[in-house]
Amino acid sequence: MSPQIEPLLLDDTLKVILDLQDQWRKAGWVPIRLNDYPSFADTPQWRAQLRDVNKVGAAYWRAGDKYQLMLLAHRFKDNRRPTEERYLITLGIHRSRGVQ
Repeated sequence: MSPQIEPLLLDDTLKVILDLQDQWRKAGWVPIRLNDYPSFADTPQWRAQLRDVNKVGAAYWRAGDKYQLMLLAHRFKDNRRPTEERYLITLGIHRSRGVQ
């Protein structure tokens, strides 16, 4: 599910993602699979990865043993704004199948 109706600029995308991660952390969610999928951060490395049209940024979170969440962000070609870099955020949530 993408909660967006418009693709965002990179700065706005990172602002939304970092805010979501802060809310999840405060609510007791923890990042998982960190070796392969570290949490998003506003760093040159993350910005470069997101700008690469062949890559997707991904992070995974868990709420106890009840739910897991997948957070994705990727560059999106917006034909209405062909000269701008735009991004989509996608969320997936499902019941957890145990601790990872």
